[in-house]
Amino acid sequence: MRKIIAIIFCLLLTNTLVSSASEHLTDTLKKTNQYILFAKTAKIDDVFFSKNKKSKEEIINVKISFATAESNSNAIKTAVLQGNKQYGDDNLPTISAVKILKGKYEDMKGESATKTSSLYTFTKLEFPLHLQIVTMGETLDFELLESGKWDINLNLKK
Repeated sequence: MRKIIAIIFCLLLTNTLVSSASEHLTDTLKKTNQYILFAKTAKIDDVFFSKNKKSKEEIINVKISFATAESNSNAIKTAVLQGNKQYGDDNLPTISAVKILKGKYEDMKGESATKTSSLYTFTKLEFPLHLQIVTMGETLDFELLESGKWDINLNLKK
C-alpha cells in the first residue's frame, strides 16, 4: 500500500513540475560538436541551426519567423532594442534583450525578411558565444562553439 501511495505521489509531483516548467524554459538539450541549445520557452516552436562550412565570416544571422502576419499590411517592419536605443518601428516585434554569457559580439542589425519573419545580424563575434535572446517575451538560450557564418532560424507559435 505504501508503494502505491509513493508512486501516486511521485506521479502527481512530476505532473506539477512539468506543468509549471512549461510556462518557463523548456530544456531541449540539442547538443552537437558545433552548438548547444540549452533551453527555449514554450511558445518557441522550433529552432534550426546551420553553419556555412565554406565561409570564414564571423556573422550570425538569426531569422525569427511568426506563425502568421501580425498586421494587415503587405510588409512587416522590424525593430531592434539595443541598450537605450530603439531601431525600427516600436509597435512591431523586437529582440528586446540579448544577454551575453560567454564570448562577445559588437553589432546587431535588424531588417524585414518576409511578411512573417525578421532577420537579425550579429557581427564581430568572439567564439564560443553563449547568448540568451528574448523576443516577444520568449527566451532562447544557446551556445555556438565554432567560428564561421551561422544561420539560426527561430519559429514562433502564434
